[in-house]
Amino acid sequence: MACKHQRLVVCMVTSRRVYHSMRNMSIERVKWWEEQVQLVSSHTPVTHTQVTAKFEPSKFARRSSLDVEQQINKVWEAKCAQNPRLYNGDKFRLAGWNNEEGKWVLHIGLTCYKDLCGTNLAQNYRWIQEKGTKDFGNMQAYMSDPIGVGVVVMTCDGFMVVVRRAGWTGEYPGALDRPGGHPEPDRVLNIDSTSTLGHSSSTLNDVVLKEVWSSAAQEVEDEVGIPKEQLRDITLLGVLLNMEAGGRPSLEFFIRCGLSSSEVKEAYERGCQSEAEETTSLHLLPPPTVALISKFLYPPPPTVNCVASESSKCRKEGKEREREAKWVVEEATPALKGALILALHHHLLPTTTSTHDE
Repeated sequence: MACKHQRLVVCMVTSRRVYHSMRNMSIERVKWWEEQVQLVSSHTPVTHTQVTAKFEPSKFARRSSLDVEQQINKVWEAKCAQNPRLYNGDKFRLAGWNNEEGKWVLHIGLTCYKDLCGTNLAQNYRWIQEKGTKDFGNMQAYMSDPIGVGVVVMTCDGFMVVVRRAGWTGEYPGALDRPGGHPEPDRVLNIDSTSTLGHSSSTLNDVVLKEVWSSAAQEVEDEVGIPKEQLRDITLLGVLLNMEAGGRPSLEFFIRCGLSSSEVKEAYERGCQSEAEETTSLHLLPPPTVALISKFLYPPPPTVNCVASESSKCRKEGKEREREAKWVVEEATPALKGALILALHHHLLPTTTSTHDE
């Protein structure tokens, strides 16, 4: 169980070295930083009871300006012309977070997929960030920043679940990814009045947080076909900021599955999941492969993988697993790589050797 007050560690991760330093910060967190992603996490995984939300649509909305709105409309028209399957929809916006009395407090507003395409996913997103810094001292002021969720799923026999994104998807088509998506405001809110739907006994903050948290298991069921009742021990690994998408945020979760790898394969191949068309294949990575992934996310250790006493069969199997681990990292989206780093930080994935400091 996580401590109420957690020690601060700041870690900067580059492609070649890992630097550690202690800092005095107002928010307790662990920050991992590389070219593609920035990761923020507590010292240990966070449970549902250690997170709360402040849902204030007007306060936590993105800023608006004429030139940014004109760009959003232009980008959306072009994207819809190229991909008729795209559709707009409301999304929760992550405006920031802080720590209050040992709890993560998520600052949540509203945005939409159209705004995401015209800001975070626009080719000139850096110009929008620079404008935000100039106008408001906040580089994310004009950015859509919808809340995404990603899930590292481990089967009961130790396999990790990875999917390949369909070619028609708007982001990283054809890449390997963890199951994921977005919490849906329409499931709990009347957007016109921001009132709850059927939750009169709950506060608005609680209802929004429940949707955000439960969407992790919902996305696994919708994409992979694993029933939600088979998903347990849900913990939050941290917040991932995709720097290739203008700092787009996602909450990265870890879930243990009650099904075996063969049962997950059967569930996926039945094709009954509601979002089956969003992926083209399922990959179940065995423990030996998962244990080698850190070698390609961090600097390789100065040791050989096979000792002289090992059989040729063992060396061959080791090389095959190593090639598979390298393939996963090479084919992975930035979000998948970031989620793996967070899971490794929390010691939730097997490793063969210590390839980074703790």
